[in-house]
Amino acid sequence: MRRPPQVAVARVRERAARSTATLVPIIGPRNLPQLDSYLAALDVQLTDEQYARLDKVSAVPLGVPHEGIAGSLRHLQGGDASSIITRVVPVA
Repeated sequence: MRRPPQVAVARVRERAARSTATLVPIIGPRNLPQLDSYLAALDVQLTDEQYARLDKVSAVPLGVPHEGIAGSLRHLQGGDASSIITRVVPVA
């Protein structure tokens, strides 16, 4: 069974792998067992389902104006988001 710090760090690492921005987990162990727990996260591999679930439960409501824009986005895209070409930011 994985401990919460391991899952948390694994999620940030997975998010960084899927992101075009740089994300680095900042750990703050107060003792050696905590450090060992954080480092054990390097062996944790999240499935797509686990990552999606963690992403959903940790989502923060963005509020105004972001929620209004998100609600209008489908209409602005002509009702079909697949017809919009999004630019991919290269990752070094």
